[in-house]
Amino acid sequence: MFRILKKIIDPVKASYGFNVSAVPKGYVLSECTPPFIKDPLAKVGSDETIDPIYCNFGCCIPCPAQNYFYKESYTEKGFLATDIIRIISGVLSFFVFVSYLILPDKRRHPTIIILFIAGCIFIFSFVAFFSIGNPKRLQCAADGDSCLLGALLIFSSMGSTMWCTVMILNLHLHTVWNNNFLMDKYIILNIICWGVPAAMMSVCLGLHAVKFEFANLCLVEVDLIMKAFFYPMAAVAIPGFIVHFATFIYIGRVAMKMGMEAEMSQSLSGSTGAPSSTLSQQTKPRIRRHRHAIAAVKIQWRALLLASVMVIAVLFYWLFYMIQISKMMELKHEPTVIYDWIGCMMNPEMHQNDCTHHLEEYLPPFPLMITAEALVSIIGISLFLNFVKRSLLRDWNDFIYSIRVSMGMRGHVEKNGDQFYAL
Repeated sequence: MFRILKKIIDPVKASYGFNVSAVPKGYVLSECTPPFIKDPLAKVGSDETIDPIYCNFGCCIPCPAQNYFYKESYTEKGFLATDIIRIISGVLSFFVFVSYLILPDKRRHPTIIILFIAGCIFIFSFVAFFSIGNPKRLQCAADGDSCLLGALLIFSSMGSTMWCTVMILNLHLHTVWNNNFLMDKYIILNIICWGVPAAMMSVCLGLHAVKFEFANLCLVEVDLIMKAFFYPMAAVAIPGFIVHFATFIYIGRVAMKMGMEAEMSQSLSGSTGAPSSTLSQQTKPRIRRHRHAIAAVKIQWRALLLASVMVIAVLFYWLFYMIQISKMMELKHEPTVIYDWIGCMMNPEMHQNDCTHHLEEYLPPFPLMITAEALVSIIGISLFLNFVKRSLLRDWNDFIYSIRVSMGMRGHVEKNGDQFYAL
């Protein structure tokens, strides 16, 4: 076979590898050069193959193929790092979830939103436990074995996005409008925020679209991932981003107005000689209108920060893959590019790192891909850093003490009104 390839080699590509595109269709190599492996279904003169995408001329790219598209060991090390981050996020988010599930005064509005978000983040991060150390268990498993974990990933991704949007909407209503509209709407919120992710997961499973194709975890196949996963997520995340941005604009305007009014009050007091108490009475009505917003920010800043992290991570992940998926789709329709890469890899004088340039225009840039994965992996860490504070640890101490003193929980005294709205 190598003699045939040498006869048909293109002189322009001599330094890159063999001109595989000139090999007759249906030709089967007698043996496959590393890293390629034998296609068990390939027959001379036949189109039968175990995988029409990753197999040609009786040889297949080993699973996962992406490991050979980038420089050697880049993907293994990069995804190992993101898996470690995701596992840490999973452990920390599980602690937050258990805390808000067990401790008193946490399973009510609005802290129950954090409970739901923590649960979704834990499920989202939990999938990495099956990938760490041996990602091929998921990447190269039969579709049925990886469907469950992929379905959980779809469900938790959409669930966390929806509950984050609910948190953003609640913050906006409370901070800007001093309104607690969502307080008694949890029946409909639960139906929507759990029902939509469940329906989305069911559709993907029904279409048999949950499989591994890229990155390090099972998700939706590339052909359907935009319509079945990213577009529905964008329909929730983008309005949430707009509302969150509007909340920050309002907070900024309030802070600026209060600062300007305070300066004007001091300036007028000094120039007119009017008693400061009189001027204070004149400015009090205007200041009072904005005082609630500042107080709300002081109480809710943790939720504001978590919402910001989640919005940035989700939007970056969505935009990155929305742009890059189209490039990957083009690669399927560019056999010449694939043949050039195969020819380069089959050349004994070439190394994997010498052949990646053939595909780099059709693949997501490796640094950006790892950044996108890392951003969504740190959400659980952000959740922990924002909401595991000293008061939560005191609550755990009191809870454990109360169990030790008596085997049952007694009525808990209501906390003050401001703390009622503190997440």
